[in-house]
Amino acid sequence: MAIEIPVPLSEEEEIRSMVNEGIVDPHLQEFFRTMQSELQAARESPTLALLDWLDGFEDAAAAFTREIVEVEEDLRHGAAVFDGRAGEEALVSELRSQAAWCGARCAEAAALVADARRLRDGYLRTMPRTADEQELVDSAASAFQEFLAREMDGGGVPEADAARAEAIDAAARAGQGVGARFAATFVGLAERLRRRAEAYAGTGTGEDQAVAEAVRRHAAAVEALCADPEALVARMLASGWWRLWRYLNRHAGGITPTQSSMLATPTPATHPHLT
Repeated sequence: MAIEIPVPLSEEEEIRSMVNEGIVDPHLQEFFRTMQSELQAARESPTLALLDWLDGFEDAAAAFTREIVEVEEDLRHGAAVFDGRAGEEALVSELRSQAAWCGARCAEAAALVADARRLRDGYLRTMPRTADEQELVDSAASAFQEFLAREMDGGGVPEADAARAEAIDAAARAGQGVGARFAATFVGLAERLRRRAEAYAGTGTGEDQAVAEAVRRHAAAVEALCADPEALVARMLASGWWRLWRYLNRHAGGITPTQSSMLATPTPATHPHLT
């Protein structure tokens, strides 16, 4: 039986193929708007756990930018190849239009990365000079909820879902090494904090040196919390953050739409009567 060997496309065929496949994706534009909204929400109530999200966001945006820049260059090259040829005006126009769309998305990605960096810098610069242990426990509790949800089935932390909240709470209390597995991931926050501290220390300014020292202290506090995973789990489950989250999900049926927005990330206040 003869094996059919595909014939490589010529450069011109590849260029036409790019146009036929299309690059313009309205869903991507909606994605950028969503990310901008999430950055705005994070700006209004930044937390220590947010640093992990910002790092991941920046890495993803940078990877996207590199990829779409290459596509933009290919499209502009294609337009140059066909430019001036009779009967190819529509093709050249479409290639340039798609290249311009790529350029606009790159600009949006760059703006989002700049916003994320400003948010992170602002948070680290206003970080208390001494680590607030309760804030660290609350941040850990929030991250623990997300960790458990992913480990269970890859889903998210529930909003107004009493049954799923019960399942996450049960998984948190089940033992079986869940504390150690979580601590092994959460301690990575300390590593990221230390990298940020070194970046500030490297500037040589007195103000940045003070920021670096504060960030290092927070890194050490995170490491201390993670040194005893079972004790960390006990503290997270006893925290006001966790108890309020459990309370809100238990009473989800009576929660208004405005209150519902609190369910995934409740205010880390202590409510002794919420049991």
